[in-house]
Amino acid sequence: MTQLASFCHDITSSSPTILFISFLWLWLTGSFFFDIVHYLLHQCSKSQHRSLRLVGQLHMVHHLYFNRRLQFNNRYRWHNICVELPLELGCQLFGTWLGWLVAKNFGLTGPGYLSKQFFSLVLIVEIARELIVAILDGRDSNHKTYSTVPKDPNWFMVGPEYHALHHVNPKAYISSAFYLFDWLFGTGYTLQSRRITLTGASGAFGEAIKKELQHESVKCIQELEFGADWTYDSYDATIPTLANTDVLILAHSSEWDDTTKTNSGSTAKLIELFRQHRQAGPGHKMLLPEVWYVGNDAELHPSWGIPSLQLFSHSKHVFPLSARALYNDSSILYRHIVVSAFSSSTGPAVASAKWTARAAMWWIRRGAQYVPVTYTGLAYLYYLKLLSWLKKI
Repeated sequence: MTQLASFCHDITSSSPTILFISFLWLWLTGSFFFDIVHYLLHQCSKSQHRSLRLVGQLHMVHHLYFNRRLQFNNRYRWHNICVELPLELGCQLFGTWLGWLVAKNFGLTGPGYLSKQFFSLVLIVEIARELIVAILDGRDSNHKTYSTVPKDPNWFMVGPEYHALHHVNPKAYISSAFYLFDWLFGTGYTLQSRRITLTGASGAFGEAIKKELQHESVKCIQELEFGADWTYDSYDATIPTLANTDVLILAHSSEWDDTTKTNSGSTAKLIELFRQHRQAGPGHKMLLPEVWYVGNDAELHPSWGIPSLQLFSHSKHVFPLSARALYNDSSILYRHIVVSAFSSSTGPAVASAKWTARAAMWWIRRGAQYVPVTYTGLAYLYYLKLLSWLKKI
């Protein structure tokens, strides 16, 4: 009893803030170490060397137990309990120990800081958690069955929606507890076997983003062209293509005539038709359809009194107001890409279209729904404006 009282006293001698930060740090380092091993195990499972493939199988039994269709296969229940869970626990404990060593190296351990007693308590909590998961046959809160994976409501902590995406595509969404790994290494997205439809493909950004997408494992890249596939009076010819689409990228734009019809009206109509007619083919039912809208930082600033920019600036203000509800729509994943001016046929600029497309993909690979591609900083300010819009919905 005396030892227990001393143990409790050593823990409670630190402030609640210190305890919270200590717990967060130890849990994060433990999870991050597991995420590194997790990623390497997936790489090993595809190796040409048999010995590495066997190492990768230590984790792949978990994906056999909870498969790509997000269904449990009881045939692998004991494999999952006896192989995967001890592996996960071992990595978590070792990573937590490494976190303790880092804190100790910086003089952040001891009375009033991260105490050894609190470190021991965190290890006990991690062991207890894994035992509970084993008792539940591995059917913990992060492993839920879905017919279509819902939109992820979290921004920092991994929940069942996010982890389900990893089981749909084991190459991506590696993070197990915090998004840190996917943020750092760009594994928080999937385009594997997805059907892409792109407007504005003949423009500078359209050509550049198409080249970027060709390096992804997409199933196909289709194009819709104004005049050939739709006019302002008729969109019927787009329906067969939109029906066969998983990700609709709207990169068409006009700075001159009919700017509002092009930059707002046609965009809204294509999204409407996409939502009405899109048909999820085999292998595409698990993931939400996506819309990527390519905007401009003119959405934030006025036309500065320049007549030639007035119509363009107005048209760029119109669509975001009508599209803001897409962020909160549970049936679609919407990405709003805001770019600064880039070099194109209309004139030179600081950034090239190639850089702009690569920067956009850099954000998307990290799961961003708001994609600020900027060298002026205006796109970051626009995000604050967007947040105020969302609160009004």
